[in-house]
Amino acid sequence: MFPVITIDDNVPPDFLEQLGTKEKYWFRIEGRRCLFKIGRPDTGENWAEKIASELADLLHLPHAHYDLAVWRGRKGVLTPLVVPETGRLIMGNELLAVIHTGYPKLEVRHVRDHTLTRIHALLRKEVIGHPPDWTSPSDKISSAYDLFLGYLLLDAWIANQDRHHENWGLISDQEQIYLAPSYDHAASMGQNETDAVRLDRLTTRDRGRHISTYVTKARSAVYDSKGSKKALLTLDLFIKAAAKSPDAAKIWLNQLQQVPEIACQNLFEQLPGGEITPLAKQFAIKMLELNKQRLLETQEQ
Repeated sequence: MFPVITIDDNVPPDFLEQLGTKEKYWFRIEGRRCLFKIGRPDTGENWAEKIASELADLLHLPHAHYDLAVWRGRKGVLTPLVVPETGRLIMGNELLAVIHTGYPKLEVRHVRDHTLTRIHALLRKEVIGHPPDWTSPSDKISSAYDLFLGYLLLDAWIANQDRHHENWGLISDQEQIYLAPSYDHAASMGQNETDAVRLDRLTTRDRGRHISTYVTKARSAVYDSKGSKKALLTLDLFIKAAAKSPDAAKIWLNQLQQVPEIACQNLFEQLPGGEITPLAKQFAIKMLELNKQRLLETQEQ
C-alpha cells in the first residue's frame, strides 16, 4: 500500500506557491524543501499524480517523486524539490523567450509559439546534459532532446494534456545545466471524468463515444508550428518528435514494451481505500492498455 504522509497540522508552510492554478504550499520536511499540492475537489488529481510518477519509474525516466499526503484534513501530494539547493529551475517559457523575440512567456494556455521545432532546436544543444543522478538506459539517449522524447512518450501513454511551457525546463546548478526531471502529470488518465461518463465510455456501442475513441482525442500543449490552430494530439506529437530522433524513440518504445500489464494494475491496487473509485481504476487501466498499444503500433508504420 502506498503510504500517506501526514504533515504536522501545527507546522506552518514556508510560503504559498503562486505558480499554477492549484493551491500549493512549500514546507521544510526533514531538511528538504517539499511542495504540497492540494488536489481539486471532485477530481482524481492526487491519485493520477502518484500513479504517473510510478509509471515514469517503470519507464526509467527521471521524474519528480510524489507521495500521497494530508495536511490539516486536506488531501494532496507531496514532492521534494527537484532542484538542488545551489541551483535553479529555468522553465520552458523563459528559455524560449530568450531565443525568440516576442515569445509570450506570461501566457500559459494555448500558446501557439510553443512548438516542437523550437523545443527540438533548444534541447539538442550539446551544452545541455541529463540529470546527474540519472543513468540512461542506452547510449542512444545522448541529448537532452532524446530524454525529453521519453517524457513525450509518457505523456502519450497516460494521456497527459498539460505539458505546457511551464511544465518542463532546465536546471542550472553551478557550472552544470541539464534537463529537469519530468514533473506535474496530474492532468492524465481521465482523472477528471465522472464515474457516469466512465461507465458510458466503457460500455457504449457508439464507437464515437467509446473509450477506444476517447483515448485518441488527448491533446498536448505543444504545437506543430506557430501558425497551427490546435495543439498536437499527444500521440501525433510523439510521432513527429520521434522522427527527429528515431534511434532514441526506439529505445523509449522498447522501455514501454517491457512494462508488464500486471505491473500497471498493481500500482492501482496499492492506492489507499477511498482514493480512487473502482470505475476510475478500470477506466485508467484501460486507457493505459489502449495507449500502449497505439504507441507500439507506431513502430510498424
